[in-house]
Amino acid sequence: MNRKQQIKTGFFCAGALLLVLACMALPSAFCAMQQGRLLQTSHSCPAEESALSRQGRENALAKLLYDRQFLAGTAPEWDSTGWQVLEQSEEEQANSISAALERLRKEGLLNEAQTAAAYGLLETERPDACKTALRDAAGFVRYEWSTQTESLLLELGPGEEVVRLRWNGGSGQLRAAELLEAYKRFLNVTEFTDWQDLSSEDGHLAAAYSPAAQLYVYASDGGGTELGAEHKTPEQVAAAMSGEKEGTA
Repeated sequence: MNRKQQIKTGFFCAGALLLVLACMALPSAFCAMQQGRLLQTSHSCPAEESALSRQGRENALAKLLYDRQFLAGTAPEWDSTGWQVLEQSEEEQANSISAALERLRKEGLLNEAQTAAAYGLLETERPDACKTALRDAAGFVRYEWSTQTESLLLELGPGEEVVRLRWNGGSGQLRAAELLEAYKRFLNVTEFTDWQDLSSEDGHLAAAYSPAAQLYVYASDGGGTELGAEHKTPEQVAAAMSGEKEGTA
């Protein structure tokens, strides 16, 4: 092979090598582009001002409700939006409700008479009885059992956390303010020291908000017993309070 042929062969081999390397690089470039698109279209993180504090992230309930709001995208709207029918027998529903009621009774959030009346609702065979079980995308379950004279709404987290209760079967011995403190102990959120009092003036609704936990917790003794815990950002609370002041002005 003469000198000219050797040079041509060298150029050909070099060109072939460059072509192979370019082909090998194409998948990597494509993957990089795809990754960029995925990052751009992924679920957006909450704004920094809405981010949960370190103390809040370390509390099981605060983090659970925060994740429900921002990561699962299922804000706690108390209507049918975002909920699907839970395939669960009436017996299974009654067992879950009974277990939650018993825990509430042991903590003094329901008295014996209230609990017995609620058990009576679970055992009713009345034709007007309505029994519903729903589940949302974050794994929260809501039970709604009622007749024309009694109604029970119970909402449980994935770990059976009682995040909402509304029972009109008679009031208990505790007043709203006492219920609220007992409920905070029940939820294990007493570690937060920045609770702001948002209770009503008539005393029938006791409510408190912790900016560190981004938790709004309330209890009512008017016409029965109602308890609830919701995630709310400081901005949401400020807007709600501002709207309330404007409405009473």
